[in-house]
Amino acid sequence: MVAVAVVGVLLIVWILVRGGGGDAKPAAVKSGAASGAPAPGGGAAATPGAESSAPQIVPASPDSSSPPPVERSAPPANVAPCTDDQIAVTVTASPSPGVVGGTFTFNINVASKATEWCSRDLGPGAQEIRVLHDGAVLFSSDDCDAKKSSDVRSFAAGDAVRYRFVWSSFRATPHTCAAAANPAPAGTYQVVARVGSKVSGPTDFTINR
Repeated sequence: MVAVAVVGVLLIVWILVRGGGGDAKPAAVKSGAASGAPAPGGGAAATPGAESSAPQIVPASPDSSSPPPVERSAPPANVAPCTDDQIAVTVTASPSPGVVGGTFTFNINVASKATEWCSRDLGPGAQEIRVLHDGAVLFSSDDCDAKKSSDVRSFAAGDAVRYRFVWSSFRATPHTCAAAANPAPAGTYQVVARVGSKVSGPTDFTINR
């Protein structure tokens, strides 16, 4: 009887081991793309001239190296518009030199030179970026923005705001925002920023082969 009982126990153990683990499959592991992690290698390389959306002039991110902004009181009612003489508009280009087929970032700075509060429209309808080559306009951001909306901002004395615009050198055909098959060739270019009737001085940047 003891021998029969031992055999029975061993038989039950063998059945449990075989039935519980023999056909089990490992749980599926999520890939980086499915879990939200960046895919290795940063994704597929961009196709030249294949930008899907029109570029826009947008507020620039705060510069971490700059001191925190000074707390200001609310602007008074009925702030008078800033005249062209009361604002300064400057623009820089990065990188320079860049490469043929590359992308460039234009940083626009609008600063008040007024001694009192004044206001200025800084919306897409008022701002423009122009890229020039040999004195001719190669690209205008106005060709990329159909909304032409306004955004009136009030400036205290000494206030400044920054915007940025990312330009692909494949957008190099006058009077259109469409990307061309070929990029702007190597050479020296100028970028100009406009806010209403106030136009910045030209800033040179270079495209190399």
